[in-house]
Amino acid sequence: MLKKSLVLGVLAAMTMAPAAFANDQVQGNSTYTNINAGSVGHGNSSYIDNTTNVGQYQDKYESRRGRHHRNKCSGGSQTQGNVTDTAINAGVVGNYNRTRVLNETNVNQGQSAACY
Repeated sequence: MLKKSLVLGVLAAMTMAPAAFANDQVQGNSTYTNINAGSVGHGNSSYIDNTTNVGQYQDKYESRRGRHHRNKCSGGSQTQGNVTDTAINAGVVGNYNRTRVLNETNVNQGQSAACY
């Protein structure tokens, strides 16, 4: 399993040096969420709702038409990365306390390449 720091380092290096990766497409997303909730006493209620939505899409299209054309599309790669780190802590001390935690993470990534 890759570590988060390694993935972020690779994505940062690729976005800082676009000339080294000609015709490449690079996308990166990093989300860090830290939520803490605590209750001390009677009749307290804690409600946590955390939602993260990430949508990434990449597309390449190339059309080369000609009488003596050979189908040679340029090289290049598509790279996408997503890192989501969520830490939720809820502590309750006492009687009749209610705690509800709702965490939702949606990641949508798509890649497409066409060469004619």
